[in-house]
Amino acid sequence: MMYLNNLIHKQMRKVIGLMSGTSCDGVDLALLEISGSGMDTKFEVLSKYHQPYSPEQKQLLLQCMDSQHSNVKLISQVNFYLAHIWAEAINAMLMQCGETARTIDLIGSHGQTIYHQPYPEDCLGLGVNSTLQIGDPAVLAQLTGITAIGDFRVADMAVGGQGAPLVPYFDWLFFSRFKKDLLVLNIGGIANFTYIPADGGRTKIRAFDTGPGNMLIDQCMQRLYELPYDRNGEKALLGTRSEKLFTCLQKLDPFPDQPPPKSTGREHYGQDFVLSVLRKAIRWRIPEPDVINTVTDYTAYTIWRAYRDFVGSEIQLLVVGGGGSHNTFLIQCLQEYFQGIPVEKVTIYGLEENFKEAICFAVLANECIQSIPVNLTTVTGAQKPVILGKICPVNKS
Repeated sequence: MMYLNNLIHKQMRKVIGLMSGTSCDGVDLALLEISGSGMDTKFEVLSKYHQPYSPEQKQLLLQCMDSQHSNVKLISQVNFYLAHIWAEAINAMLMQCGETARTIDLIGSHGQTIYHQPYPEDCLGLGVNSTLQIGDPAVLAQLTGITAIGDFRVADMAVGGQGAPLVPYFDWLFFSRFKKDLLVLNIGGIANFTYIPADGGRTKIRAFDTGPGNMLIDQCMQRLYELPYDRNGEKALLGTRSEKLFTCLQKLDPFPDQPPPKSTGREHYGQDFVLSVLRKAIRWRIPEPDVINTVTDYTAYTIWRAYRDFVGSEIQLLVVGGGGSHNTFLIQCLQEYFQGIPVEKVTIYGLEENFKEAICFAVLANECIQSIPVNLTTVTGAQKPVILGKICPVNKS
């Protein structure tokens, strides 16, 4: 196709990155102007846009992830439905910033993860790992009139990787220029970090999911207070840590003990896990603010423990992004665990906390169209580097 051939050889591309995370709070969009590839990548963020999901939309997504209440028809329908509402969000952003679909080259969409099985399980005698992101990129491309690239995880999993985390490649491109031993932490629904050595050596990068990010806190807030999240950590700050409940969390959660490569999601830290915690809290008559305080402190603990147990190198700085970076109490807990190590937000380095992942997937789409492998094999455990993403073209001729 002539259009794709021209796109591959363009010096500068306008790319929209799209991220819908495990918290199911809404879709984040970032429009970038990008040139180059690999370590020569340069980009400017032209526009950002957030469209929150309504309570009904969030419940619909959570239902898709719940094996007891989901079904094939529901997943098929929501796969298309998400593409429709994302297309509406993209059109709203383009109108806001004075662009049109004809001026945009690509969309890089992470999709909405509803299931992630990083470790092989038996399927008719064959060990299979798998992942499923909905919000079909082909539908999104046709609805917007913009070539879309999606399903970034699957090629890595096909060659023995876990398909996640994917943000470390972007972290390496962006933060290695600062020449410091950094830990770049993203606190979304799940927390993950990237260790980047001062010399920028790609083979020295360590990155993996550490455990819960906002997921436990948000679910406890929804059940105890009927609030979507703990704004600025206000409820946690009213409580004190329950040692009994903290010990219970450690016993219930085997994930921190697993060596990397490792990744996780709502299939582990979802409703069943939270209900087990809350039943204990009710039985032990632990006050609600103490529950929120404890699960927040536990979240920080799992991040620190992952660094202590599996990074194996001293760091000079902890850089924090994602929605959890707005939680004052969570940041305080991180400062206590990472004693003597400065904790800074990604905004200091020119990235907005809430849009870092959307920016990342715009960059990954730009790499895909140029056939650049972006999976870090030391991170995902893949057997070899591969090009990530499925290209769903539209005809702009």
